[in-house]
Amino acid sequence: MAQRRFNIHERFLRHIWSNQYLRRSDLKTTDGHAVQVINVGTLNIDGGPDFRNATIMIGAITYCGDVEIHRTAIGWLHHQHQDDPRYNKVILHVVLERTNDLVPTTVFSGRQVPVLILEPFLAESIRSLWQKAVLDERARLTESIKCFRLNRDVGPDLLKSWIRKLAVERLELKLRRFDERLRELALVAVLSVRERGRPYGTVRIQGNADDIPPPHRELTQKDLSRREIWEQVLYEGLMECLGYSKNQESFVRLARAVTLQELRRRQVHNDSLRTQAFLFGAAGLLPKIRSLREKPSKVFVRRLAKEWRELKKTYRSAILHSADWQFFPTRPFNFPTLRLAAASVLVERILAEDLFRRIIEHVKSPRELPEKLTDLYALLSLEPLEFWSNHYRFDQPTTKSVRALGAERINDMMVNTIIPLCLLYARIFRDKEVREQALTIYDSLPPAVENSITRLMNRQLLKGRMALDSVSAQQGVIQLYKFYCSEDRCLECEVGRLVFT
Repeated sequence: MAQRRFNIHERFLRHIWSNQYLRRSDLKTTDGHAVQVINVGTLNIDGGPDFRNATIMIGAITYCGDVEIHRTAIGWLHHQHQDDPRYNKVILHVVLERTNDLVPTTVFSGRQVPVLILEPFLAESIRSLWQKAVLDERARLTESIKCFRLNRDVGPDLLKSWIRKLAVERLELKLRRFDERLRELALVAVLSVRERGRPYGTVRIQGNADDIPPPHRELTQKDLSRREIWEQVLYEGLMECLGYSKNQESFVRLARAVTLQELRRRQVHNDSLRTQAFLFGAAGLLPKIRSLREKPSKVFVRRLAKEWRELKKTYRSAILHSADWQFFPTRPFNFPTLRLAAASVLVERILAEDLFRRIIEHVKSPRELPEKLTDLYALLSLEPLEFWSNHYRFDQPTTKSVRALGAERINDMMVNTIIPLCLLYARIFRDKEVREQALTIYDSLPPAVENSITRLMNRQLLKGRMALDSVSAQQGVIQLYKFYCSEDRCLECEVGRLVFT
């Protein structure tokens, strides 16, 4: 009777690789080179290679790069990785089974990648490894914080005060990141080269030591009061929020390439089409017209491409590649195309409508909190642009009404950009009113959607003694889990000190 074969998912193969359930001393590539796995890499749950930043010795050479895993080698071609630049850093193609169609693995740049077939080197049978994977998954799901069974007698007052302190601590981390960027921009502005003119006929043969500026000039409050640097930090922060979890890095890179100064200089922010052309062009997301099937998309892209050709002639900063952006697995509302359309409107708000100043004024205003929140939300609420009112991406129309920004994304902007930036403003300009009002707004923001950390902490720490009924409370328990529970810093935690000493 033929042996029953498992329907093996690549998730299972990734589990084998990450745990190295292999006879590691015997590993060899298909062309006979010995393989020594120094570091399996970091599991990548987004688009691109399965493991990032692995370190592997192949033959006598140590490589650092990515690892891609398939059941058979032909999977590389089936998934069209040979046409995707994101796979250019792959150093090893790991497959489970040898088949008759063992084709070469070649990346977009043309380099051939070594192939490792796992089947001959498995430490146990597939059935045994499957059972082990199930047990590993159960252990992961039942993971608990160290004080799980000991914290039942911790009072709600202690929990609330400690989590409140951690919520502010988390805000401080965000604030410091903005402070660092603000000072970096201020220093660039101060050190901009402005050569002094000299009268003809006078040549200085030798310099005067007193004329040499110190290597690091201390920034003054005046240096930090330049409106354009605050607007650039606001722009970068909002762009990072638009990137969601999958595209944050690419959105920040784009904001630092297509700066507000660049947009202001070209006077594109008063022209929605040109602003979109600039952002989509520099993002590398303008598709080839011949690749589009839908007529409205062809017409729209043709107009954007025409504007981008003109703008590109004098553009000297980086241009991203379409492979830098993740479309899957994300919800259509979070597609980078839709978010870039929203970014074009925010650019106009910052440059033409003085968004940063209006935010500070609203925060500082003596109005009642509900009215103040309504005003702030209105500043960040966007009407979808004409084409994007019924498209998630080029050539992908939808019959559903498409929102430019939902309430969840605006809340994210408030927590991760608006509040920290207001607190930084208050600190630098010693504005106590802005600080107090910003913290009041922070405490009043509604909770975000639950995630794995808030669910875990609700179940294993709070146990009904405190409700995560605000975003600040959620931020506090996230800070607690990431910087204390996960790092075994129990004796630095108010709860840990009480139950472990």
